[in-house]
Amino acid sequence: MTQRNLSFLAFLTATASVMHIVESLIFRAVPLPFIRLGLSNIVILYLIWNRKILSAFVVAIAKSIIGGVVTLTLLSPAILLSLSGGVISVFLMSLALLIRPRFSLTGISIVGAIAHNLTQLGMARLFIIPNDSLFVLTPILLLLALISGITTAYICYYLEIKIPSLKGQL
Repeated sequence: MTQRNLSFLAFLTATASVMHIVESLIFRAVPLPFIRLGLSNIVILYLIWNRKILSAFVVAIAKSIIGGVVTLTLLSPAILLSLSGGVISVFLMSLALLIRPRFSLTGISIVGAIAHNLTQLGMARLFIIPNDSLFVLTPILLLLALISGITTAYICYYLEIKIPSLKGQL
């Protein structure tokens, strides 16, 4: 990896981390504090779409850890949920990109959002709330995943069109 590529990866990591932190702080005021749009995943989706899978894993892990440090949740169950959801969603989005017929950017984004939400729900069931009643949230989380997946993909499409010079940085 060249110095330029490493610098760009650091920039993308910082961008995703700031978006993750700001969104985390804003949505703490909402009555359902576990709800987020996942806008920091725009960066991860962009990397996956451009076949930078390893970089997408690095950004997903780093933004969770940096976000945990800044929001003082590093040693809380929230970091476990964030890391597991991020890693599994990157893995499944990468698979969706590589299988044939190939998923669209929107399809990959929705796969990632659903995987993220369901992984977090499963981890919460295993480690935080050992009660199956937690799964009553599944329909809500799937609807939110659909909305956030479409929103993230739309923004990523927009960035691909409006900022084509980003491709040269990867």
